[in-house]
Amino acid sequence: PEGAKALAEALKLNTSVTELQLSRNQIGPGGARALADALKVTTSVKELQLSWNQTGDEGARALAEALKVNTSVE
Repeated sequence: PEGAKALAEALKLNTSVTELQLSRNQIGPGGARALADALKVTTSVKELQLSWNQTGDEGARALAEALKVNTSVE
């Protein structure tokens, strides 16, 4: 989760990242919430892979809310 949080902070500043392959990284709900916050402010990410991360209901809800704002993720 700490790595996902650090990555999320970097995403807020980096506009060249277009694809994130984060499957099987154990980001958990906290990491998912951090990524969701970043997705609300970045529009460069077009593809996001998060399978097998045990984000739980809380993390999934945060990501769903972020995707209502972020229309660049396909």
